[in-house]
Amino acid sequence: MKSIYEQALGDTYQLLHPKLQERYRLTGDAVFTGAGRMEEISGGSFAVRAMMVLGIRARLFFPERGRNIPFVIHNKVSRDAKGQETVYWDRTFDFRGKKRHFDAVMKWDSEEEQILDLFGKPALLGSSLSLHVDDKGAMHISSRSQWLPLFGMRIPLPRVFHGAAQIVESYDEERQCFRIRVHVRNPLFGTLFAYKGSFTGTRKDGSGGSRNEA
Repeated sequence: MKSIYEQALGDTYQLLHPKLQERYRLTGDAVFTGAGRMEEISGGSFAVRAMMVLGIRARLFFPERGRNIPFVIHNKVSRDAKGQETVYWDRTFDFRGKKRHFDAVMKWDSEEEQILDLFGKPALLGSSLSLHVDDKGAMHISSRSQWLPLFGMRIPLPRVFHGAAQIVESYDEERQCFRIRVHVRNPLFGTLFAYKGSFTGTRKDGSGGSRNEA
């Protein structure tokens, strides 16, 4: 079975760096666990960061910023109530012992043939995603339409309230690690938050086997 990322990228999936191909082949009982450091977590005015305090409980946003921040990423696959494969993205950042989270789930929308990204626990924000591979084999992910998921419905968000995300994940051959850059911007408030860093990880499949991905 193809992962939701293989379905989204089609034949261009083969253009990803081999380490990224293995990393995003998340299907069945596959689990990926990575750990590393964010060189920098930045962005957001004082007012924006004050509002982000409200997202802490929902594991959605956080106001802390800093450099050299340890973090852990955990991806696992399960099936939702409709039997669709769902990929969990649980990210934990350690600000000197203060744990902050940025969690989401991604699933494949077979009708619109795109990945849907639902943020928070419970989900408080939804976004459709666009994916492409650059000439160096890096994965680029950007947000498109955004909405509030309420009672099984999608309540569209006007673009002025969007947090437009740009994500680039690559593999550094020299350092033998994954590199990640994230930038989220709003039309009115500018950069809401951004981070960049590196990590190594291990992928396990359903048979109990494991493979060091970096």
